[in-house]
Amino acid sequence: MPAPYQKDLAYVQATAFGDFARGAAADIVNRLRKAPIQVRTVVDAGCGAGILTRALTEAGFDAIGIDSSAELLDYARQNAPQARFVHGSLYRVPLPECDALVAAGESLTYHSDLSAADDLIRGFFRTAGKILHPGGMLIFDVIGLGEPTLAGRTWRSGEDWALEVETTDDQTQRILLRSIETFRRVGEHCRRSHELHQIRLFDVPNLLKQLESCGFATDLDCCYGTYRLPARRSAVFATRLPATTPA
Repeated sequence: MPAPYQKDLAYVQATAFGDFARGAAADIVNRLRKAPIQVRTVVDAGCGAGILTRALTEAGFDAIGIDSSAELLDYARQNAPQARFVHGSLYRVPLPECDALVAAGESLTYHSDLSAADDLIRGFFRTAGKILHPGGMLIFDVIGLGEPTLAGRTWRSGEDWALEVETTDDQTQRILLRSIETFRRVGEHCRRSHELHQIRLFDVPNLLKQLESCGFATDLDCCYGTYRLPARRSAVFATRLPATTPA
């Protein structure tokens, strides 16, 4: 399955769907400034079009953006020219030592093979526990189980684009499917493309236990500062604890 956000959907995401990143950025920057250690290097895993990455560099952090969509990374390089960028899956790219690791905007939920998703996420948490300095922060958000259902069909449009999204919400299998039809005007013609996004749903209390087993203290919220997350989303703020030495 191709990586999410190919050419047309990446264009729509970059030009019309930046509200989340802009809304979350101020709180994320504030939390990093108040971290137990001085945060210098931040990895923005699943950086998308680079809106949050830009906020990080403007706040004085050394930011490294990672994304599996080459098309979104083209926009990210324009939006955050001071950052460094790596093309690849946040589960496959070797992550550098850093003071903070951010995976905002449901970055941990996208999986081409949902049967491998849980193992990949556990591995990501173990890696985060190794690369983050004690006192460093891991910040991300996910979609949990529960009410209301997220199933349905939505339509949004702009000056030169339109999207139809049909969502299937299977909580028994912890799977959310988004079937996305993109319509984009290119010159005198309208181009149509399709993507299927496979999303892992989370048992959030169990997720927090996994983090704690990897050496993190955790805090949970439904907001990034004043920016309230949509239904069933949770933001996780995890702090790497110092390694303990047996007595």
